[in-house]
Amino acid sequence: MTSNTTTQKRNKRHPLVAFGLAALAVGGVGAAITSAAWTDNTFFSAPAAAATFDLQGSLDGKAWTQSGNADAVELVIPASQFANLLPAQTRTIDLWVRNESSVNAALTSQVAFASNSTFTTKPTASVSGLITTLTPTGSTGAQDQFQLTVTTPADWAPVNQGKSGTVVVTVSATATS
Repeated sequence: MTSNTTTQKRNKRHPLVAFGLAALAVGGVGAAITSAAWTDNTFFSAPAAAATFDLQGSLDGKAWTQSGNADAVELVIPASQFANLLPAQTRTIDLWVRNESSVNAALTSQVAFASNSTFTTKPTASVSGLITTLTPTGSTGAQDQFQLTVTTPADWAPVNQGKSGTVVVTVSATATS
């Protein structure tokens, strides 16, 4: 009786399993038909390019040089400009900077004597008149004239006679939009 009962149960389950599999198959096909019925795309493209950034300097406002290496400065002010300094003396020269970039440049400056200076008391060196934002070449204000001033103290000690030093002016630029 056990084998007859087991066979009857299997025969009752078979149509249920077959129906379940058929329902899954029809549902899958229906889902595939539904998902592929309508599709569409829209594409966009945009060329992208990095900005150019190049700050140049000049000793006369006409001849421009990159001079971007502190170990090999190409913009060397003639020695005669600051030769034979005396106590309480001030000398000023003009310098130029130009933005050869495709974006604005935010400018800052630093002035210092090189480490090989032999002065006991160094003269004061400063930059004045440097613009803070320089527009790209081709726009108004693409170049700027500023001044380097060297001043010796009124009580400059005699031990500074015959001493020397190199003033290094660094104009730094940061690209801005």
